[in-house]
Amino acid sequence: MPENRLVSAFRIVFVNNGSWKLFSLIIAVLVYFSIRADISHLRTLPVPVEVEYDAAQGGAAIESVEPRSVQITLRGSYADVNQLVPSSLRCVVRPKQKTNSPRDAVEIALGSSNLRGVHGLRVTKIEPAVAVVKFDVPMALRLAVAPPELVGKARGRVELVYDQTNAVVSGSRRLLSPLDATKVCVQPETIDVDGRSQSFSARVKLYPPGDPTSVVVEPSEIVVNVHIISEKATVKLERVPVTVLQPFASRSRWKTEPEWVDIDLTGRAEVVKALKFGEVSASVSGNVAFSLAETNEVPVLVHIRQGVSVDEVTATPANVRLVPLAPASAEEKKGP
Repeated sequence: MPENRLVSAFRIVFVNNGSWKLFSLIIAVLVYFSIRADISHLRTLPVPVEVEYDAAQGGAAIESVEPRSVQITLRGSYADVNQLVPSSLRCVVRPKQKTNSPRDAVEIALGSSNLRGVHGLRVTKIEPAVAVVKFDVPMALRLAVAPPELVGKARGRVELVYDQTNAVVSGSRRLLSPLDATKVCVQPETIDVDGRSQSFSARVKLYPPGDPTSVVVEPSEIVVNVHIISEKATVKLERVPVTVLQPFASRSRWKTEPEWVDIDLTGRAEVVKALKFGEVSASVSGNVAFSLAETNEVPVLVHIRQGVSVDEVTATPANVRLVPLAPASAEEKKGP
């Protein structure tokens, strides 16, 4: 009897409605692995190492930090991991000197607490796992600020005005002492003036010579006033042919006298100087009564390529004469 009951219980649990139970098991397995995959997505990214250290309080300067970047592996859902912005990730270390010696080296174990921008994700690995920060005797050096470089082409002549012509660079003596203050400059970031026609001001970041992670420049940026001065110029195009405009079916035919004109264009220097011969044309209206015995004086119209703006256009002569051409005979029209 006990055996029969055991067999019956086995049938009830595993045999009765077996297809439905197997189907439920498959669904459960699929759900389990889908959830596991969703929360177990891995991604490895390079992250720069930054040092936060107050040289004024510590009495030393940072000479170097190794490595400059680490590889971090993050675990999380597919959506969270792939929404990361790599440029926002940082590995921050705060070194402390072991002794009073300004020349010292400190090893710092790296962990998730050193990482910034990885909220909600699990850090599974950091390679390498140790950063080495070297200290040195601090030094300050006054250097000239190089003129900012311009990027692009402005609509006029560009003049830069800024009051800050020198900056103080602080950092490791080993890094700064070899520098020649008469030859080395602090480099400002470039200023984009492409297509600009109005003056403006820009805050320009300053970059110290050498390793920016170990050297600090004060001030860190300067204000540059960018003056764009519009210069006018006049360009002459000589012997531009004059075209007679008239309906195609018109029986009247004309030629102009003279057959060409000179055209003066005045406007922004960079615009008018860039114009080419084929981008400017001249025409007159030939929609007048035909007469072999008369000539007609008509004004010259100047046409400039679309999109080009000039201040003044003058054609010389301003008017030309229309000279009638005899209509071709029927035999001439038929041709040979």
